[in-house]
Amino acid sequence: MAKISRKIFNIINNEKYSDELRIKKITLILRDKHPADISDLIEDLDSDSRKVFFKLTPHFVDSRVLVNLVNPYRTKTLAFFGLEHFRKSVNQLKKDELIELVEQFNVKDRKAFIEMMPKKMKDIVKFLMAYPENSVGRNMSFDFVLIPEYFSVEEALKYLKEKKEIPDSCSEIFTENNNHELVGLISLTRLLKSDKKKKLRDIESPDIVEISATDDQEVAHNLFNKYHFVRIPVVDKNGHMIGLIRASDLIDIAQEEITEDFNQLVGTEDDEINAPLLPSCIKRLRWLSVAVVNTLLSPFIISLFQDAIQQIVALAVLMPIAGALGGNIGIQTASVIIKAFSTEEFREEQYAKVIRNETLMGIFNGLVIGTLLGITALLWFNDWKLSVVLCGAMTFCATWASFLGVALPIIFNRFGYDSSLSSGPLITTITDVSGYVVFLGLARLFLC
Repeated sequence: MAKISRKIFNIINNEKYSDELRIKKITLILRDKHPADISDLIEDLDSDSRKVFFKLTPHFVDSRVLVNLVNPYRTKTLAFFGLEHFRKSVNQLKKDELIELVEQFNVKDRKAFIEMMPKKMKDIVKFLMAYPENSVGRNMSFDFVLIPEYFSVEEALKYLKEKKEIPDSCSEIFTENNNHELVGLISLTRLLKSDKKKKLRDIESPDIVEISATDDQEVAHNLFNKYHFVRIPVVDKNGHMIGLIRASDLIDIAQEEITEDFNQLVGTEDDEINAPLLPSCIKRLRWLSVAVVNTLLSPFIISLFQDAIQQIVALAVLMPIAGALGGNIGIQTASVIIKAFSTEEFREEQYAKVIRNETLMGIFNGLVIGTLLGITALLWFNDWKLSVVLCGAMTFCATWASFLGVALPIIFNRFGYDSSLSSGPLITTITDVSGYVVFLGLARLFLC
């Protein structure tokens, strides 16, 4: 796409070309391009060239292009054209694309955009927008067939034949009882092979997994991972089926969850690449302030042991190892636990076992690494006491960091916070400070 962007840029900025010639050349290049490719082009162009492109070829910038733009380019495109420009193409968007666009608008623009939609589409969007932003209800679709279980097979087949709209992807029907509660499902293959006189309740599969429309989308993601379903029915608080969520609908959701956890792990925000400079700086500073505490605490702790460091210069050489090892082990352990939390592989009854195993792993790794570093220190400084102190400090640091890597995510999760917030600078600060205290404290006790 970069090659096409350069071509368009050269056409726009070629002073020898008239506007008519520019339009003709741009049209020849873009007439068969996917809307996502045109979105990439808009993001590649500089501000002045982008405005010229908008002015010359507004017909290429429709709702399908708009939904593929990232901010701030989406906002700038909307500001240039206005919402009315996208009225004719709004019906070309899929349900999830409409929801994504509507979520990005302010209250005034959101209302105006919804009013531009055809009535059926407008009703669907309003219904879905009534659910919380990250809920299953926001992501469900309505391409399902629901039939009362008291129907016979013959009546069900007749109903399907007379029904005007049957989803192309429909491979089963769902059944409801007299209270309109979801009770089972029947594959179309089984329906076609069954005795026409039988009732649907006699051939339905009652073992059905359902999900509430108000559940977080991550719950749906975990159910798909656990049961390997292609689709899961969505019910309201009364058990009435109101939608369907498919595994394919959750591809973007899974990416969002991974991105969210990663961002919280390292203290960044989504789409910072395209975000304005000052807001991005402020957001990162909030997180990095925790690292500043570490920066201030570590020298303070070291200053408390300056008498020992002055007596034994080797301590200054080996001291950074104590902090670095603990931080690495802590973040490594926390990453494993955070992933387990996000996929619901880690349950409360496993807490004690996992804490014990990770702590034992820390002891083992600490002894191995401590022994290797102790031997290195012995060969380097020819001081067996210093070697033992380093080995003991490394064992403690690894054990303590492993314990923190499990305990902090559990504590955060128990109190309702995202477990990924417990990693990064927080673990590094604690392990760095404690590593210096233990190493220098042991040195003062046994070597001075």
